[in-house]
Amino acid sequence: MPELQQFGRNIWIVDGPDVRDMGLLFTTRMTVVRLSDGSVWVESPVTLPGEILEQVKKLGPIRYLVASTQRHVWRLNAWHDLFPEAELWAPTGAPLTVGETTVPVNDIFTDSPAREWARDLEQLAFRGSSVLREAVFFHRESGTAIVADLIQVNPMIKGRPFRNAIFKALGAAYPKGGVARDIRLSFRDRALARASLDRLLSWDFDRLIIAHGACIEHGAKDFVRETFRWLSR
Repeated sequence: MPELQQFGRNIWIVDGPDVRDMGLLFTTRMTVVRLSDGSVWVESPVTLPGEILEQVKKLGPIRYLVASTQRHVWRLNAWHDLFPEAELWAPTGAPLTVGETTVPVNDIFTDSPAREWARDLEQLAFRGSSVLREAVFFHRESGTAIVADLIQVNPMIKGRPFRNAIFKALGAAYPKGGVARDIRLSFRDRALARASLDRLLSWDFDRLIIAHGACIEHGAKDFVRETFRWLSR
């Protein structure tokens, strides 16, 4: 049974069901932030049991539904049905987008946070890849950075030897994890990628929420720096 787990002050995570993407099984996770005005910001929403959804609703009015990467756009649809007044945010005009929405979506792929959550969150568009469009966030109050597909620490799943071997070969498996090799190869403009990384490392974070795999509760900046060592080669 999933739980609403507090990750820091005014920030929570919830693990969702496994999903299949490009033939591989991925674990899922969403992030919930209660903003300074009392409203709730939900990143990469997942399917939840009714009682957990009620706990999220008690945190405050859900006003912003965010897919920080094009691979998570499909997740917005079910939550929009539940919260039709909430604004939808996702990378627009992105290649390899999974799913579509039937309502207007605001573009999240920018280097400045929307004014609605600028008091609480920093963000950057991690650039340099020819296929991956992902916005990375920093929750100031809890000192937490938030990533979706960019960094993964995919757990080994019993009974899935082929899937597990693929993630090991990609360099995105537990316990070390990292930026998967196929994603690394997509970063053709390394100068842009290094500039994005420098901005990310300028944030004062010690924790890292990862959508696919184990989160980092201490020493996250060193983990990120080591994860991107390949960029300096």
